[in-house]
Amino acid sequence: MKPFSPRPAGYTIEELSTIVGMSARNIRAHQTRGLLAPPVRHGRSAYYGPAHLRRLRRITMLQKQGFNLVSIAAMLGTTTVDRAEQLDAAMADIARDQPAVARCLERHGVLAHDDMGIPAVVRPSVSRAVTDLAVAGIPPVAALRFLGQFMDRVAPLAGEQLGALKAQTGGSAAPKACFADLLVSAFKIAVENAAEVTFPAGEPGIWPPR
Repeated sequence: MKPFSPRPAGYTIEELSTIVGMSARNIRAHQTRGLLAPPVRHGRSAYYGPAHLRRLRRITMLQKQGFNLVSIAAMLGTTTVDRAEQLDAAMADIARDQPAVARCLERHGVLAHDDMGIPAVVRPSVSRAVTDLAVAGIPPVAALRFLGQFMDRVAPLAGEQLGALKAQTGGSAAPKACFADLLVSAFKIAVENAAEVTFPAGEPGIWPPR
């Protein structure tokens, strides 16, 4: 396996083939079988991301352990794109096409890069929320773009309100997390109340296409 530093857009099939030690023909065959998700298209080019790399490495590992492709399909499933892969693909899209959004998410501690420079969401709560929204039909890219815009607006307010709380409590020695939890609880209640008005029960979800 040769080391390779990926571009934000990911790998071409030739590069992916070199990294995993698998022919491009076999990679395409895994796609046809449903073992590997389709690549992300950017113009006329197709790129494979870290989720594809992890999947192929797992397939290779299982093959070396003696499992045939039928057994591997049963173990891994033949779904095209699972939740984690959707999120990885969204991060690759944002890093490539919307660098300002990526910088915003990184500034707020939502996004970070691993040792290979691959962007990833590092807040489990955000990962869960984005993947749950994807199941509901809201594209991860749209959700993450909105999150970055929203955090730019709410961060100054959070600082202002924490300052006011500190002044009212006389600079209590209580753990910082307690003050944060109080504001988070208040904000969550406010958003839940607003959501009941904005998204009445039974109203179909409407979201602009990706």
